Parts: sequence; C-alpha cells; structure tokens
Amino acid sequence: MSKNQIIRISALIIFGVLMYLVRGAMLPVVIAIVLYYILHPLVSRLSDKRINKDVSIIISFIILILVLIAAWQFIFPPLADEFSQLANNAPKYMSDINAFFNSIAAWQAAVHIPKEINDQISSVLQSFLEYMVVFAQFGTSALFGFLSRSVYIVIMPIITYFMLRDDNNIVKGMVDMLPGSQKDVTLRVITKVDDVFKNYVTGQVILCSAVGLMCGVGLFILGVRFALILGLVAAIAQLIPNIGPLIATVPALMIAAVASPVLALKVLVLYVLINILMISILGPKVLGDKLNLHPLTVVISILVFGELMGVWGFFFAAPIVATLKILYLELRNP
Repeated sequence: MSKNQIIRISALIIFGVLMYLVRGAMLPVVIAIVLYYILHPLVSRLSDKRINKDVSIIISFIILILVLIAAWQFIFPPLADEFSQLANNAPKYMSDINAFFNSIAAWQAAVHIPKEINDQISSVLQSFLEYMVVFAQFGTSALFGFLSRSVYIVIMPIITYFMLRDDNNIVKGMVDMLPGSQKDVTLRVITKVDDVFKNYVTGQVILCSAVGLMCGVGLFILGVRFALILGLVAAIAQLIPNIGPLIATVPALMIAAVASPVLALKVLVLYVLINILMISILGPKVLGDKLNLHPLTVVISILVFGELMGVWGFFFAAPIVATLKILYLELRNP
C-alpha cells in the first residue's frame, strides 16, 4: 500500500469517526444539504441571467416558501383528515382486512396453498396496515414536533443560504487546508460526489412528485379510500430505488381489495402502468444512470444500510454506496 493510500484511508477513518460523534446534530445539516441541491439549479439559472447571486437566492427561497404555503393550504388539510380517519377507524379497517382474509379461505383450499404460507402472507399484509395506522397516529405529531424545534427552522435556511452563496469558496477552503499532493485528488472526489448528489436529489424530487401525483389522482378517480395517504406513501417509497414501487403497491392493493377484487385489479393495472412509465420514460430522462451502480448492488446496499441506519438507510443507501465507489476507485488508483 502506497503512502498516498495510507494518508487517504486515515483521513476517511478520522472523518467517519467525527461524523459518528456529531451524528445527533447532523439532521438540520442533512436537510440543508438537500435544500441546497433542490434550490441550486434555480439559483444557477437566475445567476446566469446576470441577476445578483444574493437576489437569486432570495428569489429561490421565496418560490420555495410559496410552494410550501400552497401545499399547506390545499394539500395538508385533506391529508390530515385522511390521517385522522385512518387512526380513528383503525379497528374497523382491521376487521375489514380480517374479513377479506376469511373470504379467500375457500380459494386457498381450492388451490391447496399450505396453511403456513397463507398465514405468513396474511401476517405480512396485516403488518402493512398496522404500519399505516402507526404512520397516521404519529406522523402528524412528529411533523409538528419537528417544526416546533425553532432552532432547526432558523438554522436550516441559514446553512442553505451560505452553501448557495459560497459553495465554491467552501470547497476551495477545504482543499486549501490539505497538503499539496492531496489537493487535486480531493477536488476531483468532491466534484464527482457533488455531481452524484446533485443529479440524485433533484432527480428524485421530480420523480417522487410525479409518482405521488399520478398515484394520488389515479386512486382518487378510481374511488380508493385514503388516496392522498397512498399517494404520499408512493412518493416516499420512490426514494427507495428498485424496490420502492413494490412497497408502495402493497398497501394500495390491500385497501382496494377490501372494497372489491375488481377495484384491486384496477389499482394493480394503475400501478403497473405508472411503473412502466417511470422505468421506460421518466426515470431514464430525469435520473438516468447517474449513480453508475448495478441494480443488484443497489438492492443489497438498501438491505445493509437499512440494517445499519434504520429507515434512513433505505433512502440514502444508493448515493452513499455511489460515494463509497468513487472513494474506492480513487484509493485504488492513487
């Protein structure tokens, strides 16, 4: 192992330990970084039109605030109402689910599905409903709990503002602190990682919004209960590459199947069509293959980081592994 490789590995280990020690304070920083990548394209476009950068940032923040206000006015009230209905009527919906499972007992006997397998399927499907109920009960309170932490509300836009205004100076300052032999490779790594996150975050925002809107509107037109919640679930699940769409489909099919098998079939067709659209058209155009990872690598990384980091590991596994791949290639070829 060369001297350069030893230096880089040591620096990565020290950086990893520091991040672990301050992990409790990283949430506002992570959110600020996401906001940076969301707003950066708009700030860059405005700056290219010779608008002062500070003015560009302020305009971008105003647009973001207007979008949030519109969402709060037109989306949050009906969504909160659906959360309340789901939480308050959970016993009834659980009873409906059980009745649905009992109604397919004859079908199970006809096709000779082993009782153990059928019980496992029933258990998994009921768990999905229970998770949705928990999400409904605690999701709103968790949101208000987060918003009540006024320090976060103040710190996040400040961090985002300075990242947008001084991003080039921040990178230059980090690189200048390093020994001369490490400056070029560090700048190259930062540029590659920045490209990964820039394309991934902005692409996922577009894809998640599109999927959530299509699923929510489609389910509403079909008359499925909790269309807004299911649309939100689909949007969030889209953050999990490859397996997210499958996760989002299951609760929608469950709720539709309780009402009518025909409705469940319509929902299945809807989700299949949306996923075909995402895989064949929207996904390649918006996100492309920016991570440069094999799908099997992504799935395995989701399982590993989900075990290590909990639910956050599902969402950030792909870009983390893409970053680790960049670092590995740089270490292998000093």
